[in-house]
Amino acid sequence: MKIDIQAPFPVFEHIQTLIEEKVNKMSTFYDQILGAKVFLKDDVNPLRHKPSRVAEIQLDVPGSTLFAEATEETFEQAIASAAEKIKKQILKYKEML
Repeated sequence: MKIDIQAPFPVFEHIQTLIEEKVNKMSTFYDQILGAKVFLKDDVNPLRHKPSRVAEIQLDVPGSTLFAEATEETFEQAIASAAEKIKKQILKYKEML
């Protein structure tokens, strides 16, 4: 599966490895995933006055696109949270077939 990682900053190798592990694991739940896009960004929350990390995962499946977004204190947490959300969507999508 092709994984496209997009970020407005250089992505460290350990983050890239974590993304590949989490996204490739999705194919154990549904083997017809066509491709994935992962977007990473820093987001400053004006209410909390501290930066937060955002991870968005978009999976292309036959006939549809699944999308999950998570905001956490670190990219590792955000990626794990978004992966969990997209896993639930994959299982729901699979039930509908």
